[in-house]
Amino acid sequence: MKLSTITMALALAVSPVLVLAEQYIPKVGEVFSYKDISQDIYAEKAENKKNDPANSIFAAMREKRKVDIANPNAPQAFSGTDLVQPEFNSSTSPWQALEAVFPSDWDGIKAASATELAQLRSAVKVKTVMDHPDFKIIEMALAPGALLPRFSDAAPGSFHVLEGAVEVTVDAETIAAYTGTSVKLESLSQRRMKVVSDKPAKILWFRWAPAGDQTYLNYGYYLTGCNFHAQPLEAVMPADFEQWDESERQRFTHLQHSAVAEPAKDSFYGVQIQQLTAMKHEEDSVLLRYPLTPLFSNEKDVQWLDFTKIDAKSFFWSKDAAKGGDLLAAWDKIVRMKGIFQAKVPEQLYDFNMSYIANGPKGKYVTHSHATPEFYYILGGETQWLLNGETYTAVAGNVYFHSPYWDHEMLGMKEGTPKVAITGSWSPHGDRSVFAKPMVFTEALTMQASSAVFSDSFNFHDFKLKQGLTFDTKQSLAMSH
Repeated sequence: MKLSTITMALALAVSPVLVLAEQYIPKVGEVFSYKDISQDIYAEKAENKKNDPANSIFAAMREKRKVDIANPNAPQAFSGTDLVQPEFNSSTSPWQALEAVFPSDWDGIKAASATELAQLRSAVKVKTVMDHPDFKIIEMALAPGALLPRFSDAAPGSFHVLEGAVEVTVDAETIAAYTGTSVKLESLSQRRMKVVSDKPAKILWFRWAPAGDQTYLNYGYYLTGCNFHAQPLEAVMPADFEQWDESERQRFTHLQHSAVAEPAKDSFYGVQIQQLTAMKHEEDSVLLRYPLTPLFSNEKDVQWLDFTKIDAKSFFWSKDAAKGGDLLAAWDKIVRMKGIFQAKVPEQLYDFNMSYIANGPKGKYVTHSHATPEFYYILGGETQWLLNGETYTAVAGNVYFHSPYWDHEMLGMKEGTPKVAITGSWSPHGDRSVFAKPMVFTEALTMQASSAVFSDSFNFHDFKLKQGLTFDTKQSLAMSH
């Protein structure tokens, strides 16, 4: 029989053994508060397995995980330099010099455009926040009116705009990109950005080693904790949840595009164009790796996923998660997720995949793991993160790296505040030589606009998220009792 919060408190004062002996596990579909349960019910323990109505599903995943890890022909756990640190704290790390992020001929740029380079350094902030041999995440901030001149990069990638609005040109196409916009960057494409909003633009730049090992993707997802169905009322996400605060979300439809002045052939930048032409000639067979991926897209055009109607091919974990049956109804209540960008490889899966995800406050994503390497870039909320035996507190700006087969679980800490993040995965062990190749600037650096400066109070990680939930938790709890 369920003990009320008051009864449990009295029982604890009289007999701690009584409370432990009668630990309460809510039934499927039961409404309750997180205050009425112990977090211990989610641990992989014999008693919890016995009382978990979905244990047969979890047991099969636990067994499959053991078999897969022991199989020499299965995707292997990372080792050596592939095992980077599990947590990156971007909010406490300093901005980096441009040359630390952009491998280019900076001596030549300085000789050709010393004054303009000094202004570019003031107008653009960059920082590598996750550095894996296969995959990089870069935070990039551009001041109002700032111009990042046209350049090219051998590594494929994607820009994702978190705030502000920018005129983005990729080769011959230009759009006004705003919050939620993803931009595909094929290898050696030329890209240019100019801020057209009156606030700084905040951008995540993802770069990856192409042509990775596709066998890691969709190989195995293992939900090994217990009682995932037991999610408290406080964790239920509202049906109308949106990630971004629409009142702060700037959208621009009118471009301020101006033609790029082509440099003289015998100038430093003219020589850079010749260098790019030579690189394209050498890499002609791989210049368009992702023809099925749109050049520009926005998350507003994608609906939140209905987990009860999951397509086994949707995400790397969906084939195994779909076996959960009724368990997915609990997922639907506490999670909002949508795929927002995928670098699709024809006749294969993908080199890089990215999604928005939000977990309800006080919700518990029990212990799980997978063969696919994964990252989470935290945008908001406060979450307790258990990863490979260590505990972390996840806040905006933190990045978490999930190496293949590493156990991880998450618990929302603040009532009324969901965890909001960008999560993604990639095919590992790709062509890492792309990161050693120089970026080339094919447009001469120019003087920056007078507005292209950052205020002393600028905070990259102060993301304009929708605040709070749209229902009264206390009233709902009262009605449920």
